[in-house]
Amino acid sequence: MQQPSYTSNEPPPRSELWWDRVPSLKIVRPPKGPFSPQVDERCLTFCSQSITGRIHGHDPWCRSLCLRRVFLHEVTRVLSHHQSQSVHQLPGRPPRIETTDVVETAPVHHPLPPEGQRYSGWLHALLGRTLHGEPDPASGASEPVGMDDLRYWKAGWYLWWSRSRWAAQERMDLMRRSLDSQSEWQRLKERRNDEWAHGAAYDESRFVEDANRIDDLASMPPFPDVSHESILLPIPDTLPLGEQFGNVLAPTWKVLDVVRESVQSGAQTELAHRLCEKAFTDEPIKLLRVCCSMIWENMGFGEDDDGSDPTDPRKKP
Repeated sequence: MQQPSYTSNEPPPRSELWWDRVPSLKIVRPPKGPFSPQVDERCLTFCSQSITGRIHGHDPWCRSLCLRRVFLHEVTRVLSHHQSQSVHQLPGRPPRIETTDVVETAPVHHPLPPEGQRYSGWLHALLGRTLHGEPDPASGASEPVGMDDLRYWKAGWYLWWSRSRWAAQERMDLMRRSLDSQSEWQRLKERRNDEWAHGAAYDESRFVEDANRIDDLASMPPFPDVSHESILLPIPDTLPLGEQFGNVLAPTWKVLDVVRESVQSGAQTELAHRLCEKAFTDEPIKLLRVCCSMIWENMGFGEDDDGSDPTDPRKKP
């Protein structure tokens, strides 16, 4: 009897074997690079609205915070990939051939959004350093003035903060886009706004049909600029927290060193013996009586007879 032919592109189904039911461990290595499932951005958005704000159609009060990690494969392009072989000869052993992968890359310049271009460098000034190729904050150059001063995405961590609900909505949309696609989206917005500013007609079918009926959008550009309500900061790879904590705790270490030296030299033991000797004399009682008499005098009850020790040298005859 002839077996029916299997025409599917997938491999034919395999019959279950008895050792398939035996519990086993599987080591799964997730892919790296653009196919990695690793999280590269997390956002937290909080909004609230008041009764009067809702009645008058005001925007809600919103605050958004995002932490973005840019990986190396997002800002580099692979030029070539080949394998290199090298021969290692050890005395008394046959030669050993080692194969290594050689990858040649080139940087890809994706400009930062407007909120990143207007970054003034106050965070790096606070930390006392400049990273990511930023200019010195003390030089006074706070905003780029030309194409040569554009800032670009680089591998590392970035902090994004905004108080605009429009910027938060756009940020959520940009989470599904790569850096290249984000740059293209920014160029599209600038081109549409430039056309609107020069009085050019744009296709209103791209917008909601009743937008002008609900809100007064006739005097607004297609993409309002809300970047002034947002900020994008590069986070240094290594924060100088250890040095700062060291400066704060430096006096503590000095005090501990003095205490340790006093314990090792026996000064603490000698002080404890002297305290015990003083505790069994009449000096603590005399000191207590003097303190009580002074308190009694300050309260105004010891003008005639305060009951103090007559041997007190401070008592006038």
